[in-house]
Amino acid sequence: MTVLIMMFPFASRANNCTTSECHTEFKQLKKLHFPAEDNCLRCHEKVGKHKFKLVEQRELCFDCHDENRKRKYVHEALISLECSACHNSHGGNFKFYLKSERIDTMCFECHDKDSMTREFIHQPLADGDCTSCHDAHASDYPTLLSAGKETFCFECHEDKDYSKGNMKVHSILEEGCTGCHNPHSSGYRYMLSAAPGGICGDCHEDIGEKAKTAKYKHLPVEKDRKCLNCHEAHASPVESGLKKKQTELCVQCHNKWIKGTDGKQFNIYTMIRDNPVKHQPLEAGECHGCHDPHGSDFYKILNARFPSRFYSEFKVENYELCFQCHDSALAVSERARKDTDFRDGTRNLHYVHVNLKKGRTCRACHEPHATKNRKLIRETTPFGKWSLPVGFKKTPDGGSCSPGCHKPFTYNREIKTKPVNKKINQ
Repeated sequence: MTVLIMMFPFASRANNCTTSECHTEFKQLKKLHFPAEDNCLRCHEKVGKHKFKLVEQRELCFDCHDENRKRKYVHEALISLECSACHNSHGGNFKFYLKSERIDTMCFECHDKDSMTREFIHQPLADGDCTSCHDAHASDYPTLLSAGKETFCFECHEDKDYSKGNMKVHSILEEGCTGCHNPHSSGYRYMLSAAPGGICGDCHEDIGEKAKTAKYKHLPVEKDRKCLNCHEAHASPVESGLKKKQTELCVQCHNKWIKGTDGKQFNIYTMIRDNPVKHQPLEAGECHGCHDPHGSDFYKILNARFPSRFYSEFKVENYELCFQCHDSALAVSERARKDTDFRDGTRNLHYVHVNLKKGRTCRACHEPHATKNRKLIRETTPFGKWSLPVGFKKTPDGGSCSPGCHKPFTYNREIKTKPVNKKINQ
């Protein structure tokens, strides 16, 4: 009896298809599929002439593996019952009886390899492990992702999850990361779906067009990382995704002597630092109050028209930039009372300066960034290669100036029967 019990398993396996020397190739596999180990008839029919055709295919794999068919998104290979496209049905040398050790090798049988093997490849794909992101059989999420795209990437890229911080998050992240990044591979760094600058223009069309066509270009928009020179791509504590507050950001570049379009050297940072009286937009930290950081058709990337020369014939439309905030009435009338404090009695001295054939522009007397004097009055004014002194002094009801451009004058706002000063020579 004891001998029979010991021999029974041997006798049973002797009749197995893999041990009867008919299908010896399966014996070489590291791991046999469970049915192939002891019962081939789980999958094959036993009919005449030992053909062993498969049982009705729809029932075949799903008799045991039925857990994925009812999920929302099912892999096409599973829908078409082509499990053998990826798996060896009898066993294999790789996990899950896959036909290849690298999962991507099988995926590329159906999916375009060229689009996934460009210069910059997502690390899971470079490792050949598509199932790091995708479920091979079925999923509750589109493209068989193993989680929702809104949070999925953060499982690895935790440092890019700003949902819990006090940050202003780029709105496109609400739809996932693939609005900007190719999840498989790209010809651009950071796996961007297009070149920096160009990709931003897909959403920010008006800004992208302006950056391309503007007469006066802003250098950071043109060079290297383009938009990313000033903006954070994902989130920032500052409005508009800026890396820092506007003035802090701008003086990173404008903290050195720069040659302007007029050929003169200037350093905005030292001007702001050393002068207590600042132009209101600058005081508010809003350089974009006067300048367009993306480019402009106006001199010095200004937001609107302003004369580029020291002298200019006066027209309200030529000073569109200034009159966005300041009332044009301060310069258009020969006589004034409440429209301006720069008057001698009722004689409007703004009008006197600008309404000439060679009218003086605002910057002849005013510095647009910062000065030591009230009303942003300059200490010196640029004239060719010279710096002419303005020589302004405030008085209780007016002031005086002794500039390099005309003889000394005094003005007083008290009403007079005759003006104190004569017109400036034209």
